[in-house]
Amino acid sequence: MRAALLCLLLLIPAIAPAQGLPALYDVTDVADNDTLNLRSGPSTNFAIVDKLPPDATGLEVVDTDRSGEWGLINVGEQSGWVALRYMVRQPGQPETGLAPNLACSGTEPFWSFSLADNTAEMKRPETTIPFTDVLIVPSENRTDRHALFADGGDTVVTAMIGRNQCSDGMSDRAYGLGIDLLVTDKTALKVYSGCCSIAR
Repeated sequence: MRAALLCLLLLIPAIAPAQGLPALYDVTDVADNDTLNLRSGPSTNFAIVDKLPPDATGLEVVDTDRSGEWGLINVGEQSGWVALRYMVRQPGQPETGLAPNLACSGTEPFWSFSLADNTAEMKRPETTIPFTDVLIVPSENRTDRHALFADGGDTVVTAMIGRNQCSDGMSDRAYGLGIDLLVTDKTALKVYSGCCSIAR
């Protein structure tokens, strides 16, 4: 019984979900004349799909592998894995709260919703709507869920944003946040679903 309990305790770090992701990281401890490999999977056995310069900053880590040694990031329109021993988390990012800057989008119809320093903007093919009154409310019982309310006068937005793996359905990018956006205006009530990034 004691041996089984010890084995269970040893497994917990490997199966526990990554906390505080997505988050922005910078490359570190890579020589000036070297690069950091971006791989197709979380080990050196996987193919190199790109190379990061030694001074790369603001890379959004959206997930880690079970070991916590590899992080999933986006470079251009593709995602890949980097060794986290060569990455350092930028300071001042919330472990459980929602990041102050978000870029969310979805397809068919194409739309985007951006949040920056408590102001927001939604773009649809026919219009751009600014929001100056934004309220973010954390879930009472989960640290990975938040509600967002934005008042644009004639248009009001209510959103549920949650940490989960998300795909935009068009690129090979990986996202660590999903969003469901309820948009109410004088003519209609519409729901948009998509993914969010915290990369600046």
